[in-house]
Amino acid sequence: MTVRALLAAAVALTASAAFALTPGGGSSRTDCLVEFGTTPANYPPTRPRHIQCVDNDPSCDTDSTVGRCGVPLSVCLNVTDPNLPDCAPASLELFTIKNYQPDTNPKHDFGFQNLQDQVNQLFLPLGPTQHDVCTTDDVNPVTILVTLKLSLRTQSYRKASKTLRTRLDGHAGSAAVDDADTLKITCLPGTDGPCTGVTGTFDQMQKQIFTPRCALPTCHAAAQPPHDLSLQPADAYASLVNHAADESNHGLDRVLPGDPANSFLVLKLRGTLEPGEGDRMPRGGPYLDASAMQLITDWVTAGAPETGFVGSSSDCPH
Repeated sequence: MTVRALLAAAVALTASAAFALTPGGGSSRTDCLVEFGTTPANYPPTRPRHIQCVDNDPSCDTDSTVGRCGVPLSVCLNVTDPNLPDCAPASLELFTIKNYQPDTNPKHDFGFQNLQDQVNQLFLPLGPTQHDVCTTDDVNPVTILVTLKLSLRTQSYRKASKTLRTRLDGHAGSAAVDDADTLKITCLPGTDGPCTGVTGTFDQMQKQIFTPRCALPTCHAAAQPPHDLSLQPADAYASLVNHAADESNHGLDRVLPGDPANSFLVLKLRGTLEPGEGDRMPRGGPYLDASAMQLITDWVTAGAPETGFVGSSSDCPH
């Protein structure tokens, strides 16, 4: 191979590595300070700047739950990017991701928080002589979860997105620099629909309501104060049916089979609560629509069975 061919191969290899990373669209003078990796941008096809992932596509979705994409993401700092020749490494000091606070806020994104913590705790401050440093050098990528929008009335999914908004602050000599970036991550419906694999009404409630809407790190992922209620698949039924609700002023059970009017779960979801009985659920909204409430109410009315369909108008076809 000639010297010219070797140089061309080296340039091609460098460019290929750079294209695997996604700058966030900041100034061309600072856009190499932070770039995103692991899952490459693929949209729009002519100039990829964002990530689109089809549910359960193994090339981008590491979460096996139907109706939710788990997109692995990493961050690289002071990137040597041939597409950004005007961008030079700098002294990097603080990386932040816009997020709902505090972490007890139901809209707080723990994926965003974990990615921010990885960068700040493992790598910053970082000097200008340290370049092409990536979080995956030391730790696994963070999984960003994006849950599809679900219509129980039509039993269909619609696409959903999250937007990562980051800022990195530092210095180039005595001058302050910052790199403000945006990365949109979109989850698209796959071949599996909301009723795929559903075996009964409670199973449908678990897969379509409890797991994606309630069993979250800020809410009911574990039996912890103040509610002591886990809505994980292995726990939900025993935690609900004929189980006393600590928040009820009248000693109601969370689910009293055959009696939705005296089932605290139904009251919490409707928001028909007295002072001292906590917030309407899901906390902070959006609240369950009429079809979801019909499914739960019909299930309670039918005796709250753990298996089988109860004949609700909102049941999956079976």
